[in-house]
Order: sequence, then C-alpha cells, then structure tokens
Amino acid sequence: MLERRAAPLREQAVEEIRAWIVRGELEPGSRITEKVIEQRLGVSRTVVREALRQLESERLIRIQPGAGPVVAELTQDEARQLYEVRAALEATAARLAARHGDEHRIRAVEAAFAQIGEQPPTTLEELLAIKNDFYAALIEASRNHIIGEQLANVQARISQLRAVTLSAPDRHQAMRAELGAVVDAIVRGDGDAAYELSVAHVMAASAIALDHLNDRTDALI
Repeated sequence: MLERRAAPLREQAVEEIRAWIVRGELEPGSRITEKVIEQRLGVSRTVVREALRQLESERLIRIQPGAGPVVAELTQDEARQLYEVRAALEATAARLAARHGDEHRIRAVEAAFAQIGEQPPTTLEELLAIKNDFYAALIEASRNHIIGEQLANVQARISQLRAVTLSAPDRHQAMRAELGAVVDAIVRGDGDAAYELSVAHVMAASAIALDHLNDRTDALI
C-alpha cells in the first residue's frame, strides 16, 4: 500500500513497480495484472495504467498482444549494447569531471563515494540509492547534465541486471575498489585515466550480467 506523499501517486506507483522488477519480484517475461497492482498499492486503475505506460517508455515492460503488460526480457545482445553505451557515458562523465570539476563538486564526488562502505548495505534498495547518489555527484562534477539524462535511461533499462551484478559474490569490494580508482583519477585531474578506469568498472559489471543471461538461456534449453 502506498503512503501518501508529496510526489504524485503515478510517480510513487512507478517507483514501487520498478523496485519489484529490480528485486526480481516480477520476473522477466511474467505477466503484470493491473487488478493485483491496484489492490497491492491501493490506487486506482487510472494510476496503474499511467505507471505502466511510464515503465513501458523505459522499456522495463512491454505490451504483449493477447496477454497485456509483461516484464520485458533483455537479450544478451541488447544487454551488451546497453552496457557499452553505459560505459561510454560514465567514462565521459568521469573524464569531464577530472578536467572541469571545481573543488566543491569534486569534494562532493569524494563524499558520495565515501558513502559506499566496505560492507554492502543490508538491502539492495539502499545500495542502489547510494550508487545513484554517487552518479548524481559525478554528473554534477562533469557539468554535462545531458549525459546524466542519457545515463538514467540506460540504467532504467538494465535495472534488473544491476540487481544481479551488485549482489554477485565479492562484487561489492571489487566495485568499491574500481570506483575508488576512478575517484582518485578525478581528484588528480587525470581525465584519460578516469575514462579508462570507468570503462573497466562498467565492463566488469557487464561480464557478470552477460554470464547471468547466458546461464538463464541455457536453463531454458
């Protein structure tokens, strides 16, 4: 049941349904029943349909003829392409932050990174929120908010896979080390290093995600 907050109900419903998809409560390929969501969230059919349209625009769900809305499934090739785009965007933001970020914005990047502790938070939602805060600070330091808009679109489409990569064994420590190296390069003003290290970070996550999709495909054969 949604709590009544200042944010519009449609926005709250989008956040909640997206969280179910990210956590795997709604699995790829599963059908979404509007009535069930209405009852679970305590909102009207209109709000549910508006939320589903938003998630369809993010390509997290698709409308299947004869079945209605279902959770979208990413192919390996689609995932590979998305991670390649994510790598290019993140790396460019890191390079720009190193070259153009002022002291205040770079300190904000360091502070956001410091919130990524040596041990992962107790919930995936907390970890995603911390990482999103880090990327928000990185985009602010890059002084290129168009990159931020494009990156948000990519992150939305691979949100299911982010849950897989972030929860992989020993991934938290590796992720923290990778991002720490990126932050160090930004602080040094080394844009080329920040770029290359960012690409390496995203490609490490990509390898985990693609292995997961490959295993899922094998299980269906």
